[in-house]
Amino acid sequence: MESSLTRSFVEALWGVSWADAPEVARHAVRTLLCDHLGVTIAGASTESAAVMRRHLRTWSTTVGAEQPMLGSAQTGSALDAAMANAVAAHSIEFDDVHCPASLHPGVVVFPAAFAAHGLRPSTEEDFLTAVLRGYEAMCRVGRALNPVAHYARHFHPTGTTGSFASAVVAASMLGLDPGEATAALGVAASLASGSMEFLTDGAWTKRLHPAFAVRNGIQAALLVTDGILAPTDGLAGARGFLQAYSADSNPEELLRAFGERPLEISLTSIKPHSCCRYVQGPIDAVLSLRASHGIDPGRVHSVKLGIPTVARDIVAEPRAEKRSPANVVDAQFSLPFGAAVALLEGRAGLTEYSELTISSTAVQKLMKRVEHVVDPALDAVFPDEWLAWAEITTDDGQVWRSDIAAPKGDPLNPVSDEELEAKFRDLVKSALAPDDSSAVLAAVGGIDGAGGLERLQRALTAATGVGTAGAGQ
Repeated sequence: MESSLTRSFVEALWGVSWADAPEVARHAVRTLLCDHLGVTIAGASTESAAVMRRHLRTWSTTVGAEQPMLGSAQTGSALDAAMANAVAAHSIEFDDVHCPASLHPGVVVFPAAFAAHGLRPSTEEDFLTAVLRGYEAMCRVGRALNPVAHYARHFHPTGTTGSFASAVVAASMLGLDPGEATAALGVAASLASGSMEFLTDGAWTKRLHPAFAVRNGIQAALLVTDGILAPTDGLAGARGFLQAYSADSNPEELLRAFGERPLEISLTSIKPHSCCRYVQGPIDAVLSLRASHGIDPGRVHSVKLGIPTVARDIVAEPRAEKRSPANVVDAQFSLPFGAAVALLEGRAGLTEYSELTISSTAVQKLMKRVEHVVDPALDAVFPDEWLAWAEITTDDGQVWRSDIAAPKGDPLNPVSDEELEAKFRDLVKSALAPDDSSAVLAAVGGIDGAGGLERLQRALTAATGVGTAGAGQ
């Protein structure tokens, strides 16, 4: 195969391995896997996840070892289970996020890795190496796209870049060499998709994007093993992915400082709030003011929130619609809703993002007092930094302000191991018995030991569907 930037990128990726990974990256894998599993199990109770499981039960594939659809009593073939789990994990807006690339890598990488293991059983080291490579691929492709320019074309970065992550994971675990993996990315470049149109009416299509990305990437790798002829520069060619999907792409980001800066998985954030990442920093600022000044929500005259330009069309406008979300998807992408529930409830978790809260008179009243400001100072450092601020004015004329330099969950302001475990147990409490939760946590902690992968799969299988409403759907 002739040389290309895509080939050079794959060769760099194939230089990443679990054996050589620094402890900060290894810790990140365990942390993000734990977070992913908790979010997936909780997300399985949503109707969008149930729809996907019904669809897969009707139109099932039969390839690969049977695996659990987490948080339900249903199982499926390796690829079916991966797609179901990807939808569940993305349905509650609680999955991890890589801020510089503005995408959710774990929701694609982990389901793809489990699926590939179901297609061809692998060692713990092979599995974990593939996870590192998948994160690195997805996040670097996202950086190269330039998130602002990619959003300007109304693409969802997780959906589009996810096909490359899945292809890399599958190629790695199936034992493809760099030339074959380059071909897999060439195939994936023709499959990448994901529209932001869901913002118009609260549709569930965004929740499907990681599932299609998992399927696309795995199928791309399998097609290569069967001899498909693929482009040699699917990512960076003159008519390749970066040219087609961004008016201002930066192909050099694929290889920039490779081997010098930390692995991308170490730069991935965990969400403390169950909503779009663009709302998280402002929520942190509101919660900070609430805690510091004991602000009475009933005495709030106005709430002003600082956001970068790219966030405006996603979480802040049209103003009237963002102030009156019609469903949970709308609420997950509503800046006024996030600020209102944070002020009223002191948190913005899974419980707050519900139809009941949306219909609350107090929430509806407070949302109308929330304004946003597109701040050039925030644009100047985006996407490397996701700064935010909040300014609350009370009815007696007092003005309180909080600036957030690093939202909670970012690498510079990480969740602790204790906070992560608390999030996991809170998410799975209605689906898993306490002993099963402990078994999953212990298995994640020992994932890199001999037999660690199989212990984790046994723990997940044993815990599947316990106490979950609609588990068989």
